[in-house]
Amino acid sequence: MFNSDMLWLMHPHAVAQLQAKIQMAIRIGAGPTDDAEREGLPVTRRGNTAIIPITGPMVKAENWFTRFLGMSSTLAIRAAINAAVADDSIENIVLLIDSPGGSTAALSELGDTVALAKTQKPIISQVDSMAASAAYYVAAQTTQIYAGRMDLVGSIGVRMTLYDYSKAFEEAGIKAIPIDTGEFKSAGEMGTEISEAQIAEFQKIVDGFFDDFRQAVMGGRGLSKSQFDAVADGRMFFASEALELGLIDGIQNSETTLSSLIQVRQGRRTSNARRRLAAETADLPSQIR
Repeated sequence: MFNSDMLWLMHPHAVAQLQAKIQMAIRIGAGPTDDAEREGLPVTRRGNTAIIPITGPMVKAENWFTRFLGMSSTLAIRAAINAAVADDSIENIVLLIDSPGGSTAALSELGDTVALAKTQKPIISQVDSMAASAAYYVAAQTTQIYAGRMDLVGSIGVRMTLYDYSKAFEEAGIKAIPIDTGEFKSAGEMGTEISEAQIAEFQKIVDGFFDDFRQAVMGGRGLSKSQFDAVADGRMFFASEALELGLIDGIQNSETTLSSLIQVRQGRRTSNARRRLAAETADLPSQIR
């Protein structure tokens, strides 16, 4: 039915601004999880379950470049988990993991967030191909871990690689001259010789991160020191061996895990209606001329 409200006289830029404001107003109150999803955080919902993917290399920052490269931001994952915990309509949280691990930056904070969140709601890790190194660090903090039959779990450890190009520079007639304030300030600088003392300092850093890794896995999985030492040599394990070693709780694929958790609740109707209404406003510019 036509009515005069369908005819507008408005500058196109103002139309876009009005559309954004209308959509924002419509979406208020839809729930923290829906808000997080709309804001671009890595979370979707199926019924009463929030699904948070951890895919690709894990880094701290999130921007267009990391998204383009298929990386996961530990900060964004933390925000998504917090949103799901705050949402009363969410009863379960699933971390869907396919990651080789990544940076140590903000990793311990993410682990702490998961450990705290599981005291409020069940958080299940579902390995969907691989949960290695930093990704397993996070998984170990969840309520339970499941993996598919041919999925890989493990690579527990910390690594750093140094390259000593001093001889190559010398052969090329180049001499690197570091100007610094201490023996270790320029350690590892391109073209400088790496001393044994410098290697020892870098080893201390690696060991420090590994100590945290050990405590996180032993505490999260309830492993003894001997059990941890048996899996802490960097190896990857198929699901059956990972189960025997106490690294996971069961062997099943993601659909089995999700179907056991997801329930469509009548209480979601209001929020669903809000989402439908918000989607319909996408056609607003075609009606405003």
